[in-house]
Amino acid sequence: MLSIRILLLITVLTLSAHTNLFAESRALLVGIGDYDTDRTGWRRIHGDNDVTLLSPLLEKNGFKVRSIINRSATKNNIINGLKGLAAECKPGDFVYFHFSCHGQPVIDCNGDEKRRFDEAIVPYDAPRSEGYSLNGTTYNGENHIIDDELAPYFQEIRKKVGVKGELFIVFDACYSRGLEKGDCDFPEDFDVDSIPEFMRGTADFFNPSDKSYLKSITLPENYISGTLMTVVSACRENERNFERKVGEKHYGSLSYCMYMLLRESADFKVWRDYFKSNRHLKSRCFTAIQHPTITIYE
Repeated sequence: MLSIRILLLITVLTLSAHTNLFAESRALLVGIGDYDTDRTGWRRIHGDNDVTLLSPLLEKNGFKVRSIINRSATKNNIINGLKGLAAECKPGDFVYFHFSCHGQPVIDCNGDEKRRFDEAIVPYDAPRSEGYSLNGTTYNGENHIIDDELAPYFQEIRKKVGVKGELFIVFDACYSRGLEKGDCDFPEDFDVDSIPEFMRGTADFFNPSDKSYLKSITLPENYISGTLMTVVSACRENERNFERKVGEKHYGSLSYCMYMLLRESADFKVWRDYFKSNRHLKSRCFTAIQHPTITIYE
């Protein structure tokens, strides 16, 4: 009897080594729509709708889903969510991170960008400019999440899932290519404010007079190789991202595209091939003046 148990244990360990028997699928979704316009200057959008759209399908496909929505989606809670996600990951896990909200270019203060700005996602508690105060103090960018700040958390997840795991990231925000850190502009006479659809983000740089916080952000290390990471962004780093109306609700253009894709498959490879082959351009989710991008790290 003992020898049979030992044989079974050896068989299970062998299978787990070759088939990721104990690997899991995990997802962290962040969506903000109900911004406090008076306090932050950000107009309300529908990033929260994206989370409620995607969560059931991900759960149906076996993902362990955590969501952070609206006023809960502060910088601190988003960072803690990423830390918690990294802490839970095991070798071979498949991890999906989705962010739906405003995006904003932020003045580059450490010289790591060929352009003169970093990309940033806008949490619930991040004002649009220093003209908005937090608790009576001038805002200097502390609650934006700059690409340099995101990169270490993605790096940690990649280290945890290893070569048999994978990380898939979706940014459904304006100016979103490059948010993981690592040329079609509007025509000169194009008035973006004349378009009735909701847009996510602003073309206005965040450029505070006091840059001490932005200068304090540490440059991230280069991404490790060997762990597949795919990043899909709703538009290029110089473009606006428009929402799509479906029935009586608005959704992020890329989020709705992911929803249609997820109805067919929960396989990261299928998703990756879909965007690599430009099939998303036939989805009718995106306006002609935004160009979703895909970046693959191996």
